Amino acid sequence: MINKIERLVSIGKYRDYTASGQVNFNKLTLIYGDNGGGKTTLTSVLRSLTSDNPSIIRSRISTAHTQPQAAQITQTGTPIIHHTFGASGWTRPFPNIEIFDIHFVNDNIYSGFDFNEEHKKQLHQFVIGAQGIAIQNQIEQNKLDKANSKQNLTALELQLIQQVGNNLTSELITSFLAIPSADANGIDQAITVAELRLTNANANSIIQTLQLTIPIAPFSSNINFTTLLTDLQTTIQSIQNQTLEQLFSSHCQDLNKNTIQSPENWLQSGFNYVTSKESTDGTELNCPFCKQNIDNNMDIINAYTSKFNEEFNAFLLRLRTHLTSLQNFNLTALIQAVNTGCTANNSKIALWANHLPNTVQAPISSLISDGNTLQTELQTLIALVEQKIQNPTSTISTTSLLAFQTSLQNLTSNITSYNQSVTVYNGAITTFKSGIQTIQNAQLEVDRLKRIKKRFETPIVQICDNLIAEKQRLRTLTVAYPILIQQQNTAATAFFSGYQTRINHYLGTIFKTPFRIDSVEHIAPQGRATQSKINYTLTIDGNPISFDTNQPLSAKECLSEGDKSTIALAFFLSKLDIDPNRSDKILVFDDPLSSLDTNRRTYTIGIIKSALQDLKQVVVLSHNEYFLHSIGKDIPNANKSSLSIKQNFAANASELEPCNLDELVKNDYFKHLEAVEDFRANPDHSKKDTVFGWLRNVLESYLRFKFYRELRAMTRQRTFGNLILFLDTSGVVFRDNANRVDIINTLNLINSVSWMPHHGNPLPNYTSIGINPHTITASELDNLIQDTLRLIDLRL
Repeated sequence: MINKIERLVSIGKYRDYTASGQVNFNKLTLIYGDNGGGKTTLTSVLRSLTSDNPSIIRSRISTAHTQPQAAQITQTGTPIIHHTFGASGWTRPFPNIEIFDIHFVNDNIYSGFDFNEEHKKQLHQFVIGAQGIAIQNQIEQNKLDKANSKQNLTALELQLIQQVGNNLTSELITSFLAIPSADANGIDQAITVAELRLTNANANSIIQTLQLTIPIAPFSSNINFTTLLTDLQTTIQSIQNQTLEQLFSSHCQDLNKNTIQSPENWLQSGFNYVTSKESTDGTELNCPFCKQNIDNNMDIINAYTSKFNEEFNAFLLRLRTHLTSLQNFNLTALIQAVNTGCTANNSKIALWANHLPNTVQAPISSLISDGNTLQTELQTLIALVEQKIQNPTSTISTTSLLAFQTSLQNLTSNITSYNQSVTVYNGAITTFKSGIQTIQNAQLEVDRLKRIKKRFETPIVQICDNLIAEKQRLRTLTVAYPILIQQQNTAATAFFSGYQTRINHYLGTIFKTPFRIDSVEHIAPQGRATQSKINYTLTIDGNPISFDTNQPLSAKECLSEGDKSTIALAFFLSKLDIDPNRSDKILVFDDPLSSLDTNRRTYTIGIIKSALQDLKQVVVLSHNEYFLHSIGKDIPNANKSSLSIKQNFAANASELEPCNLDELVKNDYFKHLEAVEDFRANPDHSKKDTVFGWLRNVLESYLRFKFYRELRAMTRQRTFGNLILFLDTSGVVFRDNANRVDIINTLNLINSVSWMPHHGNPLPNYTSIGINPHTITASELDNLIQDTLRLIDLRL
């Protein structure tokens, strides 16, 4: 253990320090000092000692020094071991001192928000360097063979690149060598397809200007073929029959209603009789049933004639309408439009044929097989209708009508099928255009396929075989590192695995943070590097934290100063946990509370007290006396030492002296109460103003504590005078409540007497209160002290 810091000369604020008094270190040594007093200087001296690095002390030479730097630290032993520092450095190092301070954090973990590679190298040395992990130099012959092999590889790769061509690069050689022979099957066809795609990629600017094919517009002839067919078959007889049927329909209904069976036959027989009679005998006509005279003036005859004429005229009108529809049907324009649309599409198809795959089927444009025949059929139908108009009584053949109707139906069907083909063709164009590659990608694919073809040409195969053999030779040489290196790497990996577990134990279980360490690993020197490093991933809630400040979830955004201090402390403590020489370690903490919150401070206190059981010695330096007191609490006095750094501001120098931490952290109430009691035993009337202040503070503190619950209702500022007024007016019950008025008067008296020393304001009228603090006697002062103690002990 460290026994004592015997001497420090011209080192920081320790200008000429020589140990005096009981300043020995112990199993637990607590050193209290204000910031800037010299705590960091002490840890720097210890770091210089344990690392045998004189430059650390040299860099802390005192300003305006008059003596050469010197130091002496003793180590417990039989006899005492002396470690002396002078012009040539330390006479002997002091191993196994582990120091956690700002320098450890800056050197090993982070600087500001920077977690860099140098930190990881230094951390590696801290964690495992003491166990002698270092990278051995490669065997000279191995280096030479590898250098020659690399030269051979470079020459072979250059030869391969030149002979294969097709944009083969050194980066592609590995994959080129690994091409399976099956990839060369059908390679010529694949190259042809790829070259076509390259052609299309180069022509893409032109392809984008090509137009889609356009559907042929459907047509309507406005010809009512159904009615026309009926009208062409209509005769005078059929008109007559229709007329009679309509005329006598009501009469038949009457006959049928009055028991005449088959009245239509009856009427038809009578009509036939009259017609026959009229044609053979021009004499008077009589009804064959009732013998009534029949002439053209009869109502039924007139009705028949009128109805027949109406139906006949309607029939002629329909024929003329059919003729007009036929004559207005511009078949020539229709044929021309269809042919023009097909011709325009054929021109587009011819352009697309230069680019589209052979599998795309173009629309077939033979919509009209014979336009002249279609024209002839229309003209023939027009002539038939005209003939029918000229001779309505004749029956006209419908063969021409049906032929023309069929032709138009076929044309409509052809247009529909054509338009469907156009839709499919345009869809294929759209798909084709969307699949056109960039020129770069298309060229890459052509090059790749041509390289595959080249790979299995005989001259190239020989070069590849030589190259593969040389690569294998280099791999063999590379693997042939000393077995010791492999063993060291294996040991380091296992060591760091335990290190990761302990770090996460502290971050999660102990400090209860959302941070964890993942993928902790030992990284051996690479290339020309000579120093190993530790690599790890820092996470928050399972998400990796980036050490690049420009990235999301960066350390700058995720880590507070307290978080960084906690992480650094976890790194430090974890190393000690897994150190096989833990029991020989001396642990030095210099202000470990930097930026830690209350909870983490509490956890840190527990960690330090727990570590004390397993370590040889623990030294804690801090500016926080309460922190040090909490660590030393419950530790037997025989196992701990408390020191403080005393500053001589006039000389700008510091020194170590014994320290009573219990006194440092004692509440002012107890300090002043003890001071009052001590004053009674050793009175010094010159301190009467100070005593007034003690009395005032003791009573004010006592009232605040004793009547805490009652004072919560107080709304005015809680000065001593206001406290007394509140207790007087609120009816608070005192232990000596029967003498309540006297208690309040005594409190007011002490308030008035102590007013000026406390406030510097001569407000009270000392004549009226009966005591003047300027002229108060020793006995009067002691009476006030006794009154104060009785108030606390018996009356309030």
